[in-house]
Amino acid sequence: MSTQTLSTVAINVVGQYNQAGKHLVRAYRTSTERAVGAVNERFAAAVNARPLPLVSENVKTSLITAQQHLVNLVAGGLSASANGADATIDQIARGAKGGIERIAETGTKIETVFNTSVLDTVNVLALPAAYVTLEIGSLVNQRTKQLSERVVGTQEETVAEAPAKKPAAKKRVARTRRA
Repeated sequence: MSTQTLSTVAINVVGQYNQAGKHLVRAYRTSTERAVGAVNERFAAAVNARPLPLVSENVKTSLITAQQHLVNLVAGGLSASANGADATIDQIARGAKGGIERIAETGTKIETVFNTSVLDTVNVLALPAAYVTLEIGSLVNQRTKQLSERVVGTQEETVAEAPAKKPAAKKRVARTRRA
């Protein structure tokens, strides 16, 4: 086993966690968009559901438009934070990958200069733990992908409203008369 083998496994681990982070950001972004849509719909429905005294249709329309602008402003901020999270995840992964590659190159140089196989022994000892870490990273990536697909995939589905509860039957209480 060489340093490159261990470094390849480590780079794959970084890649797995990078993808897991991307899946979570995707789920966050979709959930945010869905929440914004729901807030806009429910606010408009609430305003239009009842006649409000001294409020004309123009005022209602202006109120709904103002609310939508405010919610869209908040949604824009949340979208920007998701974009920042994506960029940060990529930057961290690039930095980690670059660091792993530099360490591997340095290890190879040291091994060549000192003509030693100590690093090979370290690699043999560390490789099983690296594979376990890779498996964990792969599992985390798979689960976050499933979560993301579940969140994104249910976007087209409409949320079923809870059925209206029937009013409970009134109980007649037999009252006794006081004498």
